[in-house]
Amino acid sequence: MEKLRGGIIGTGMMGRTHAKLATESGKVEIVAVFDAVFDRAETLAAQYHAKPFGDLDEMLDYGVDIVYIAVPNNFHAPLTIRCLDRGVNVFCEKPLCTSLADAAKLKEAVERSGKRLFVGHNRRFAPVYLTAKQTIQQPDFKPTSVNIIQNDGDMGGSVWAADFVNIGGFLYDTTVHFLDMAEYLVDEICEVRALGMSACYEGIDDDFVIQFRYKGGGHGAITSCGHASWISPFERVQVVGDHRSVITEELDSFRYCPGLSKTITAEGYEKLPFEVKWGYQPMHEHMYECLEKGVPALNDGISAGIRSVALVEACYRSAARYGEAIQVSEEEENHASIC
Repeated sequence: MEKLRGGIIGTGMMGRTHAKLATESGKVEIVAVFDAVFDRAETLAAQYHAKPFGDLDEMLDYGVDIVYIAVPNNFHAPLTIRCLDRGVNVFCEKPLCTSLADAAKLKEAVERSGKRLFVGHNRRFAPVYLTAKQTIQQPDFKPTSVNIIQNDGDMGGSVWAADFVNIGGFLYDTTVHFLDMAEYLVDEICEVRALGMSACYEGIDDDFVIQFRYKGGGHGAITSCGHASWISPFERVQVVGDHRSVITEELDSFRYCPGLSKTITAEGYEKLPFEVKWGYQPMHEHMYECLEKGVPALNDGISAGIRSVALVEACYRSAARYGEAIQVSEEEENHASIC
């Protein structure tokens, strides 16, 4: 496969990360960089001998095969649709969008363009979660319950998360990853109940407790807040079966108890390079293989991306109704709504 001509949209930390990984893959040449602040586009473009742009249409006119969108959440859908409609493959950071109405528009854009859409569900490629999934999928491990803790330490300390207007809501920041992981590791979620409140940050619900049921049986819970002070572990997943448990903490450690009085096994990933430990580098490799071979992607925007949006919206709907059970209907999800 000839090298793809790549364009970066957004020059923050993730834009820089994707430019680096795309280049290091050997499959992409970064030829264009767009940012609403032109000076930032110039700075990043200079690192890759690329052309900077302060106008997106001009960048698309320049000719790119794939773009990497890393801007605030509420801009994901309109920028993705513009790029798809110009015949460009798109990688979009999570969340794919922040409403089911936008999800429907994205699905239509993919269908009419015939181009590929990938979403930044990097944890699907993180070694700690790959090991967990392989263990949970063993025939003698029948998961019955899941317990996930995901806590941000300080939303006000992050420029990205502190942009409450464009974040789309707290659950779209990091919790969306763990609604996705709850399904990815175990099974499809059919029902959610959620309680939310504004505990520390005015203007946004920053504290949630989510309960869910699986389609094939079993249940789980996610607790997530934005004001936990970064005490470790702020990312912890436990999947329990018949006297068996898998536990991950951060993206650093994996432990497995295969049964009563049996030896616990453990793996450590803390010394892996950041891009590998967090799944970004293997995610890039996977996308280019999918483009080259025309095969389905593990981080496909329509299946994985829209599904996670549907789960977030179900949680918000439940929270607005003080914890009422919301059924996540596959049929209505395909029409970008929730029953």
